[in-house]
Amino acid sequence: MFEPIPEPSASSDYLRIKENEKHRIRIMGSSKDPATFIQGWEAWGNDNKPVRAQYELGKPCPQSLKEIDRDGKPKLFWMFVVWHVDLEKRMVFEVTQQTIKSAILSHTNNKAWGDPANYVLEIGRTGTGMETEYTVIAEPPVEPPAKAVTDAMKDAAIDVRVVFEDGNPFGALVTVERVTTSTDDQANIQQIQDTTPPVAAPAKNAEMPANAVGNVALDAITNLKAAQAKSTGAVQDDIPF
Repeated sequence: MFEPIPEPSASSDYLRIKENEKHRIRIMGSSKDPATFIQGWEAWGNDNKPVRAQYELGKPCPQSLKEIDRDGKPKLFWMFVVWHVDLEKRMVFEVTQQTIKSAILSHTNNKAWGDPANYVLEIGRTGTGMETEYTVIAEPPVEPPAKAVTDAMKDAAIDVRVVFEDGNPFGALVTVERVTTSTDDQANIQQIQDTTPPVAAPAKNAEMPANAVGNVALDAITNLKAAQAKSTGAVQDDIPF
């Protein structure tokens, strides 16, 4: 019986490949640019929220993450930016499956393919649980992405490093660049205040602290600088893209 593959869909800016789906993407992230590609350890606790730590070459997973993870086995992940060809959408893709990682590296190391930004990869999934299988197929031609694609990726200002501080990577690069060009945090706070929408009005009879926006801005600066500091000294595996 003929059963067509479901049309790709995405309810968020994070790519999730569900059973019997196929997604066509260009990998626009590079290990040479930590804002677009990171490696790390990911643990899931009983609160069903991820806790992540930067991966460092030659070092094991931090014991603290093992204690958090409900299975005691945090996973090593890649997270990078992609262009979804069919949805015409910039997205963030997290990969823990070794089969997908190995296939990406195989194509990248093949001189006929090379840099994965220069061709489309179709990633498919079948089965569930222990029966889950993934396929990765490269599609010709091999050519750089269109300017419209690179412009869209640049406009998204994605910085995946902020996930180590539980931040939102979309638009984060603008804030990171803004707050790291000056060592004066008070000036940085003022810049964020000047470009941040007003804080919602408090409920009736409630008082809003006068420094509420300043505190939010200072927290943003602290978290973003911490994420950047973590990634700056990070050591990546020998990833050829």
